[in-house]
Amino acid sequence: MKLEKHKAFLFYPKPPFHFDGTFYKPSHFPNKLKLDDWQIGKYWQSLRLGKKLYGLKIENAGTVVKPKLKVSAYSSKNFVEEELEKIKEEIAWRFELNVDLKEFNDLAKKDKRFSRVFKKWIGMRNASQYGLYELLIITIVLQNATIRRSQQMLDALIGKFGTKVEFDKKELWAIWLPEDLENISEQELRDLKIGYRAKFTKRLSYDFAKGKIEEMNLRNLDKETVNKELIKLYGVGPETAHILLFEIYHHYDTFDHVAPWQQKIYSRLFYGKKLVSASKIRNDIQKRYGKYSMLAVHYIWEDVFWKRKNEKIEWLEKEIRL
Repeated sequence: MKLEKHKAFLFYPKPPFHFDGTFYKPSHFPNKLKLDDWQIGKYWQSLRLGKKLYGLKIENAGTVVKPKLKVSAYSSKNFVEEELEKIKEEIAWRFELNVDLKEFNDLAKKDKRFSRVFKKWIGMRNASQYGLYELLIITIVLQNATIRRSQQMLDALIGKFGTKVEFDKKELWAIWLPEDLENISEQELRDLKIGYRAKFTKRLSYDFAKGKIEEMNLRNLDKETVNKELIKLYGVGPETAHILLFEIYHHYDTFDHVAPWQQKIYSRLFYGKKLVSASKIRNDIQKRYGKYSMLAVHYIWEDVFWKRKNEKIEWLEKEIRL
C-alpha cells in the first residue's frame, strides 16, 4: 500500500523530553519485516487507527528543555481534519507527550546510585508504538522462545497476514486487523511454525473482532480495573498483563511481577549478583521508587541496552538468549 498523501503538523511535548530515548527502545527485539524504523532525531512507523492505516514520520525539531516535534502523517487518501485530530491524540497517548514527569524527576535526583542514569535520560517516556492487539501478538511470539525464534515467528505472521506500506522512501509493515484471521484456521497458523501460539492467536483475534475488550475505554481507568479486564483475555497471565499495564496503559506502579529471565538481569543491575530472590527485588524497588517503580526500572533497563549497542556486555548476552 502506497501512502502518498501527507499532512505535517507540530507538536510540543511537555518538557523535559528526550526524543531518542522515547522513540527508540533498544531492549525491544528487531524483526526483519520492520514495523518501525529509527535514526538519531527521526522516527517512522505504521499506525492503525480503527480500520485505517497510516504512516508516521516524527522528527526532533527542538531540545530536551524546549521540545518540539515535526510530525508528518501519510495516507492513501486525502486527510480530513477529524483524522488529523485523532492521529494527534493517539501519538500523544502512545508516546506520553503531554505527561508531566516533574515529581518523578525530583525523586530520581535523590537516587545517589542511579542519578547519573536518570539525568542522562531525563524526559524519556514510557512509550509503545503498538495498540493493544498488536502488542498482544508480539507477547505471544515471545513466550518460551529465544529472540531469534520469536523473530522468525513474527516475520512469518507479518509476511502472511500483514500489510506493507510505502511512504517517505520507507517500506514498513503493519500487523493485520483481528477480523482478518476470521476465516483462517488454527492449522493454517500452525503451518507457519508458530506451534501452540496458533491457538492463542486465533482465539485472541476472535475476541477482539467480536469486541470482547475495548482498548480505548480502559485508558482512564485505575490499574486494578484494567488488570481485571486484561486477564479475561485468553492466554493473558500475570507477566503479559504486567507488560500491557505498563506499555499500553502507562501505569508506573506495575512492578509487582518479576519473570525468571528478568530476575537474572535485575540481580545484576541492582545488586551486582547472579541471582537475588524475586521477592527481594520487588520489595526493594517498590520501597525505593514507590508509585514510579516500573518507570524507574524502565530507565535503568533501557540504559544498559543502549550501552549494549556500543559494547559487548558478557553477562547480558547470556541472559537475553539470542
